[in-house]
Amino acid sequence: MKTKLSCLLLILFVSGCAVSRKVQYSGINANVPAFSETIALATWDQREQVLDGSRKPDFVGYMRSGAGIAYPIGTASGKPLADDISSSISTSLEKKGCTTSVITTSPADNENTILDNLIKSGNEKLLLVKCSEYHTDGYGIQNLNYNLQVTVYASDGELVKEKRFQGDRTLGGNVAWGPGKYQEYMPEGLKTLLEQIFNDEEISSALNQ
Repeated sequence: MKTKLSCLLLILFVSGCAVSRKVQYSGINANVPAFSETIALATWDQREQVLDGSRKPDFVGYMRSGAGIAYPIGTASGKPLADDISSSISTSLEKKGCTTSVITTSPADNENTILDNLIKSGNEKLLLVKCSEYHTDGYGIQNLNYNLQVTVYASDGELVKEKRFQGDRTLGGNVAWGPGKYQEYMPEGLKTLLEQIFNDEEISSALNQ
């Protein structure tokens, strides 16, 4: 009886730890170029899991048990992932002397409404990041799946450049020892992606035109 009770308590403890796992995605300082023009930016969450209501906007991925049970992970801030991504973009740009304005969005928003709000901000460049996919997943080894459409507009809403960044990359973890220091390498995964986006020649040129 004691053995069964101990096993039950262990399962509940492990499950509780998995459910409570959080990752810090806000305030990340990525190494991006310096842009002279003011930038209004918005991140728009259009992930299927969020749109169909199966996951909350703070969802960032899954951590799987040995039995394959997928436990969702949330943002450490408790805010929507879109807000955290915008926060990290703004932090990174402002560290290089760029003035930014963050426009908050909802998954239910219309794209034209978001663009109108960006235009009303009065900034010289407008940036919209449409997030169709962003989540980590894995047993021991953790992978990042992402699909971001990055669009740069002029101050009046005229399209300057649109480019998609999509992929699946390994972040960390180990088959034998589990996910390891996921709270370090998962934010590093977003940092690397932001550096890829803003150091991209086409996106960088569009923001500097």
